[in-house]
Amino acid sequence: MRDNLLIVRAGDKSLHPAWLGGGVSRNFDLMVSYYGTTPGRFRDEADHYHVMTGPRWPAHHAICTEQAGLLARYQRVGFACDDLEAPLATWLNLFQCCSWYELDLAQPAVEGHVIRDITKPVEGVILRYTTYVEVMCPVFSQRALQRLRGTFSESVSGWGLPYIWSKQMPYPEYKLAIIDALRIQHKSPIREGTLRPTLDALGIDPREEMKQVMARHGIEKFWMGEHARLRDSRNE
Repeated sequence: MRDNLLIVRAGDKSLHPAWLGGGVSRNFDLMVSYYGTTPGRFRDEADHYHVMTGPRWPAHHAICTEQAGLLARYQRVGFACDDLEAPLATWLNLFQCCSWYELDLAQPAVEGHVIRDITKPVEGVILRYTTYVEVMCPVFSQRALQRLRGTFSESVSGWGLPYIWSKQMPYPEYKLAIIDALRIQHKSPIREGTLRPTLDALGIDPREEMKQVMARHGIEKFWMGEHARLRDSRNE
């Protein structure tokens, strides 16, 4: 068992096999949460295997509920979409940075199809302490996961969850960050991800879900910004 766990919600066209590299020691175990149509697909390369149809966040909530004991054994747990492109080194360094800087909730910067501008990489910066970490690839410390895992059931699409996470983990008691020194490529055009047809079939409107989540938690307005930056002195 390694120190960290990376959970990928994987369909038949998942890009995650390319994340694992070849023969390089990893600092994370991989759980494949499979929603495709080929029984046993991706099982051989997974340290843990989970099968469930449907959208991402109900599946993540099910894992956190049904396998709470397993997840509690890891220092950090990441939840990743299957349409992300990154080499093994990015994932290794992601967990290392989270540990080194004692981050409670973090993500790498995003290139390609970007949903929120705040997640785009900033040159000359190692990381930014922010109010926002999106649902594409969040990595939780154990204390953050225990605090926030109950929220995973509040949004089928995941929209709105970052606002709850930010409210429940105020800075500086908790550290949320976007790591600019690490980048992932988001390959799917916005609103064209592999699970979007599933949401459409269920009649789920992500924007409406976001409004409902914010209303339930009394969030009228949300400041999407930075508390501080950690600059790379090598570029100064």
